[in-house]
Amino acid sequence: MGTSWPTVFHPELAVRRAALLQDDPATTDAALRARLERIYTELNASWTGLDLAPVRPFVSDSLFDYLQYWIDAYRQQGLRNVLDGMHVVDVVLAKIVRDLYYDSLTFRVWGSGRDYTVRQSTGDVLSGDPQADRAYSEYWTLIRSAKARGTPRLDHNCPGCGVPLALNMAGECEHCGAHVTSGEFDWVLSKIEQDDAYHG
Repeated sequence: MGTSWPTVFHPELAVRRAALLQDDPATTDAALRARLERIYTELNASWTGLDLAPVRPFVSDSLFDYLQYWIDAYRQQGLRNVLDGMHVVDVVLAKIVRDLYYDSLTFRVWGSGRDYTVRQSTGDVLSGDPQADRAYSEYWTLIRSAKARGTPRLDHNCPGCGVPLALNMAGECEHCGAHVTSGEFDWVLSKIEQDDAYHG
């Protein structure tokens, strides 16, 4: 439901997009999409593996807590939600909000793949179809500090000290203490909204 509905665009999107590009020319459409797709890949793999550690550098603290709640709920019930073969079909920028502290970008993301839930002990499929792709769309909001600039990163190195990322669950680099997940350095995913619930 909602996947085929028209995208909800903010009325000032074009003006705000031009202003962001003027302030930071590195925030090209291609660079932003690459960052979003990196987050998408990491998130789906982490969710399926019931382990959010790999995606921790790419999600905000509040979203991490929300996702961890559901991971724990699946574990307690002996279940696992499998996202298999998930891929981005299309991405379009729908909204930009900027203030003194953060820049916020909301994208509509169309994806497809197999989405099903299994019992961990037996592998029995309880819901969904492991043989058929399901098309869907969601609105994903990325945030970054208003002071940050530069090409969105795709590597797994700390933006503070440059070493391979090793984060604690608070989202801080274990080497230099940089709070990577705050958006201080780069775009992090802060919200996922279903297309039939998003109103802009």
